[in-house]
Amino acid sequence: MRNGSIRLSLLSAAIGFSSLVLCAQSWDAASQARSWAKQDKDDSFTFYDPAARTLHTWMREGGLMGSIPLAKVEGQPERWLIDPRGNAWIFHGPAANQIDKAGRGVDNFKLPAEVGDVCWDAKGFVLSYRTTEPYLEKRDFKGSLLWSFGAKPPKSDGPVPQNRRPVLTDDGGNVLMADKNTLNLAILDGTSGKKVAETTLHLPDGQPAPLLEGVALDRGPMALWPGKGVVFAAVKASQIPAAQRGTLQGLALARIEFAQSLLEFLPTGLDETHLLIGVLESDAVFVNPKGGLLLVKIR
Repeated sequence: MRNGSIRLSLLSAAIGFSSLVLCAQSWDAASQARSWAKQDKDDSFTFYDPAARTLHTWMREGGLMGSIPLAKVEGQPERWLIDPRGNAWIFHGPAANQIDKAGRGVDNFKLPAEVGDVCWDAKGFVLSYRTTEPYLEKRDFKGSLLWSFGAKPPKSDGPVPQNRRPVLTDDGGNVLMADKNTLNLAILDGTSGKKVAETTLHLPDGQPAPLLEGVALDRGPMALWPGKGVVFAAVKASQIPAAQRGTLQGLALARIEFAQSLLEFLPTGLDETHLLIGVLESDAVFVNPKGGLLLVKIR
């Protein structure tokens, strides 16, 4: 993917999104989104608006689909999702809150650690905790534990570990997990939580996938390319070994193709502050830290 095509993609995104801004209701992600989000099965995204303390669910084709006020939630949400009944699940620190469509509290409970990432399917959600060693839990949409993976962390008054392990639900219902400096992914059965495999990725020239350099405890997000058997992971170009980095700068994408166990590094033309949130058709979707969304063409 050449830099010229990247610039054209970004320009096309700006033009396409500008038309959406004109017909937006009261809030539009195309120009206003700033927060973390994760693409849902229907291609919607839910963003947090800190100024209004509100979650907004948005689709490119439909604009603003709904909003949930979070006045009843203490602290700043770190991760969240909308369940099949339209309730919001909010995770902040070692706590979870369930909020109904009107912003009323439904339930809340303590968690064993701070949530680093979350993914979900029709039966429940998977929490990836910020712990020293990997620890995941899957809960149903009532909050009941369905399974756990790894050793539950002991209670401690010490500082919270900063290990963030991104997770993703693939097309087959498996849970994919990235961890620390390796670009290989652990594959867990989404029903049982048992580890069924780990990828053994290689580069186009046949060499094994390299390790990321430096401290990679706070890993960037992953996004599924639906129906393609491909996952993209956001990585800092500065952490890609020099032999594979080439001219890459800022934020890069690690393209993982499962059928061939193939890993490739692609440029984005964006700096490290942009946030990968999903894939729409043949474009990776990023949140611009200054507000709004940007598209980058992928292959």
